[in-house]
Amino acid sequence: MKSPDVSSRSTGHRSFPWFLLVCCLVTSLVTARLGLWQIDRAHEKSRLAQSISDLSKAPAWSLADFESDETRWNVVHHPVNLQGKWQVDLTFFLGNRTHQGGVGFWVFTPLELDDGSWVLIKRGWSPRHPVDPGRAPQVSTESGRVHIQGRLDTPPSQWMTLGKADAIEPTQWSPSKILDNVQMQSLSKHWAHDIKAVVVQTDPSSQELRRDWPPVDLKVDTHWGYAVQWFALSLTSILLFIWYQWLKPRREVHNE
Repeated sequence: MKSPDVSSRSTGHRSFPWFLLVCCLVTSLVTARLGLWQIDRAHEKSRLAQSISDLSKAPAWSLADFESDETRWNVVHHPVNLQGKWQVDLTFFLGNRTHQGGVGFWVFTPLELDDGSWVLIKRGWSPRHPVDPGRAPQVSTESGRVHIQGRLDTPPSQWMTLGKADAIEPTQWSPSKILDNVQMQSLSKHWAHDIKAVVVQTDPSSQELRRDWPPVDLKVDTHWGYAVQWFALSLTSILLFIWYQWLKPRREVHNE
């Protein structure tokens, strides 16, 4: 014969945990909504990746195309064919930039186009010196009029620094011209030239500079992974409520 307290539990005299049910439903709905949001982000970035792929196959723009429509300078990833003259003395290097697992420098030199306007060319990546990491790479530069193949790019990414240190102004550059970060507005102001755009040079790699740039990675798979985690958390919250409020108490009563 069962004891009175066991009988009361078996007959369902426990008060229903409405508060826990509400918490469970809210948690489940919120996490499920976050999962749907991650799916939306994955689809959005997939469309963007396709757009970038389509742009990369488009015919390259020349200076004449930009003269007819200045807004084209803002179309990031579009191929370009430009001609002009290097501003060799203004070459600088962004340090601590990785490429294919190595650490080195991004090399930048402004290019004066035939109409007098300037663009900043990301000319390639150079490994740092194995003995003296602070030594600037030796990069030869063609003289006279040059022809550049590339694609429009965003301004140089900001390398993480301690605190909130601003990018160094051009007037504060060391003789080696090695920087951690740089601001486009500061460059334009110091050089007294408006920088129309940043262009990644896509010509074949040279002995000094590598241009085997990795494809643009929008990390679409990361959003799918987050979506699975959010949906798993949503389902887990429901299963835990069912287990602790119904299945586990019934199992305990049955064992008694």
